[in-house]
Amino acid sequence: MRAQLGLSLMCLTVALAVTASFPVIAALVPKISRMTVGGLPVTLVVLGFAFYPVLLAVGWFYTRQARQLEARFTDLVDPPTRPPDV
Repeated sequence: MRAQLGLSLMCLTVALAVTASFPVIAALVPKISRMTVGGLPVTLVVLGFAFYPVLLAVGWFYTRQARQLEARFTDLVDPPTRPPDV
């Protein structure tokens, strides 16, 4: 249970840090806010498109780690060497 909580908090921290970092950088460096890509402001492009792969990667990592934690817990509770209950 603690391992899943730690994993959840870690993934939440990474997602929030990545999501919150760009608006902070844009506020600190006003030149970024004035730049455009294909007629769209860079901030809109980054917030609209660039964060999705990051969030997908965090979700993939979380799912993978959660499955490993669940498998370890299952092996702890019901080891594969134990004969099946009849």
